[in-house]
Amino acid sequence: MSVVEVASQPTDTPLCAMLASIPAGAEPKNEAKAWGSPDWPLWEEAMAKEVSELAVKHTWELVDAPPGTNIVGSRWTYQLKCNTNGNIIRYKAHLVMQGFTQAAGVDYDATFAPVVRFKSNQVVLAIAVHNDWEIHQIDVKNTYLNAELTKMIYMKQLPGFAPPGSEGQVCRLFKALYGLKQAGRWYHQISEAFSKFLYMWCTSEHCMFYKHINGQTVIVVIAIDDLTLASSCR
Repeated sequence: MSVVEVASQPTDTPLCAMLASIPAGAEPKNEAKAWGSPDWPLWEEAMAKEVSELAVKHTWELVDAPPGTNIVGSRWTYQLKCNTNGNIIRYKAHLVMQGFTQAAGVDYDATFAPVVRFKSNQVVLAIAVHNDWEIHQIDVKNTYLNAELTKMIYMKQLPGFAPPGSEGQVCRLFKALYGLKQAGRWYHQISEAFSKFLYMWCTSEHCMFYKHINGQTVIVVIAIDDLTLASSCR
């Protein structure tokens, strides 16, 4: 069954919302709005691409739902990527977990993950500018897939993407997705990676790592899935 066929099936969504169309080149708020958009083929392609990438990374496996297990929901979010002239260059669809359906002590425990302080980032940039260092910005793709799960978490299958014969099964997650309570804890994996490469951890700023190499200095600042690199090396 295709996504279009699923979208045309009866749902709890009011008919007026299902039929309401949005202008071409606008970001829909939900799947029903995306389906009613003139850009639906592009959004559908973006959704299929997202599912394909998650499958390649072995994000989940299909299993029968254990009795009494909490099954976490999910939804689609849509975003347009534009260039500096405001022209659309990419249609992006993200699968986001409905973390509010998780149960404390069952699906998650601690959810804390540190984020760099704004002033700490400013200090690093000021040092780099003063010393004429190299500055680079890195956006880590599919960041939260690096967060390790310590709980058994099950997710409802995505409408329109269930393999034939497995419609009644659920997804047992191996990796975190956006919206999951544990998603931000990918910090533990990246900090272990920096330690492996002998970077020092700043004791006064948990999201800052540095390393001295042959008289040169490299500083890395972590802000969720954005990394700022300042280096005296050229």
